[in-house]
Amino acid sequence: MSFEYVFFAAFAAVVLFFAWRFFRSGSLTGALLGGSIEREFGEVSLAGGALHSQKLKVYAMKSPSGERFVGVSLVAKAPLAASMTPFKLTSAQARELAGLLTRASEPHGTA
Repeated sequence: MSFEYVFFAAFAAVVLFFAWRFFRSGSLTGALLGGSIEREFGEVSLAGGALHSQKLKVYAMKSPSGERFVGVSLVAKAPLAASMTPFKLTSAQARELAGLLTRASEPHGTA
């Protein structure tokens, strides 16, 4: 068996696995984080201009086993380019992050 066949088989397996997760979850974010989006809470514009934008999106998500978690994705768009970086947070991690952001946004980042 040649290396080309092994490489193609491995590549095809990864593509099929990802396609299966995409169709099961119904979204790219769900496929990458291993769950389905139950609700999108909103987004915050981070940067933008005439040719580019960055947004932080927040989702309530659920894994196939029923576990609930928070999905956060950083989406950047520009001409001929786009990227998405998803993050999976437990409820405790999401509350901790919310607390840190609240503290950091107070005058002088008081503790």
